[in-house]
Amino acid sequence: MMVAFVAAGVVVAGLSGRLAPHWVPDSASYLNYPFGSLDSICRSIRTPGYPLWLRLWQSTLGIAAVPLMQVIVHGAASGWFATQLRRMGLPTTPAVVAGIAVAIGCTAMDHISSLSTDALAASVGVMVVCSLLQWVFVVHQPRWMLLTVALATLAIMLRPAYLFLIPWLFVATFLLVCHQRRGTRAAFSNAAIVSSASLLPVVAWMLMRFFVVGDFAMLPFGHQNLAGVLVQLVSDQELERLTGDAGDLGHEVVQAKTRFIESGGRFADGPPTATMTIDGSWDDMTYSVVIPAAEVLRGDQSIASHHLVARMNQQIVGRYPIRYLVWYLKNLRRGAWAIAADMVMHPLFLGVIVVGLGWIVYCAVTVPGAGTAIELQARQGVARLAIVATTYLFANLGFVAITSPTIGRFSDAAAIFLPAWIAVVFVQNYFGTACCSAKGMRHE
Repeated sequence: MMVAFVAAGVVVAGLSGRLAPHWVPDSASYLNYPFGSLDSICRSIRTPGYPLWLRLWQSTLGIAAVPLMQVIVHGAASGWFATQLRRMGLPTTPAVVAGIAVAIGCTAMDHISSLSTDALAASVGVMVVCSLLQWVFVVHQPRWMLLTVALATLAIMLRPAYLFLIPWLFVATFLLVCHQRRGTRAAFSNAAIVSSASLLPVVAWMLMRFFVVGDFAMLPFGHQNLAGVLVQLVSDQELERLTGDAGDLGHEVVQAKTRFIESGGRFADGPPTATMTIDGSWDDMTYSVVIPAAEVLRGDQSIASHHLVARMNQQIVGRYPIRYLVWYLKNLRRGAWAIAADMVMHPLFLGVIVVGLGWIVYCAVTVPGAGTAIELQARQGVARLAIVATTYLFANLGFVAITSPTIGRFSDAAAIFLPAWIAVVFVQNYFGTACCSAKGMRHE
């Protein structure tokens, strides 16, 4: 099945013009990654995963081959997902439909040809789910747990936003094992093992950075994204009133905003604290205001600048916690809106989806109803997919929303399994288990 998905993916990508490299603003920082020394690697604002991916193809087939390779990886991930759903009890037709829904999702359609982490990290995230399902439901052996951890580590090193996988693995494993009726003790122990194991490589990376450059963190970046939001939640006068070096940075931020406008720049129109206004100005506030302001005080010292921005963020959140909390909740709502709009382009579906997801997850951890063996097996497969889709969505979106606006590229990646679940429910309800005949089932 994976071969068929890969072949179809290459054909569709070729016909739709998605095999030519697409450059985005982040591309240069990945292509020019400082591999010269361990010190420079540890000081970079990027993890080395995606730069290594680009370096591999640049030195062999050429940079033009990157989109094709990303299509192949995504096709393999989608095919594995469909195969895994069959192993969990879904009939062939719904399983294939779910795989197709993942394969043609918004992230793949929008970013598969981009020289950026979005598509590749999303594909590896799908593989994490497949490996976890294999470990929980099919072959409960250490090698599958270790593969799950390795894939989660790879996703994080490609795109640090996938740090959400660590708590997600705990929640998803706990619910999936509970669904097997193996007891809460077994569920908790399995969840703790896989989640803790996935944390270890991250801690090892952070320790290496600490010993090399004295910074115990994933990267000297992240607080800048949050600062791009926080400086919009306070007035210029409030920024000026911050104390210590945070106050110095606040003053420089005010000056940088003035310089940006005087040079012809323009922030988004609208009420200053409105979610859409903040989203519209976020990029400029981050890269044209906060980062240049920090560089005025700390030069090109990326780690020192990051720590300075962190201290400013801490003061702003400490002084105005309600403003930050309100923005965070509105940001989650913005992400939900973006997901619903991208999938169905109709706001009424949002309420139905939210209520339906909650109900399905509730039913997933209760005793299955009566029915034939084939119907029960198919129903269990749908319930397990619901657990995966909803927990992945909320863990991913909730994590990203802490520091960044939940714009399309973030919300689409969080909802990658949601269309698959909706498609499976549609197929099951409208075609029934006629498409789930014993002939199409695979018993493990």
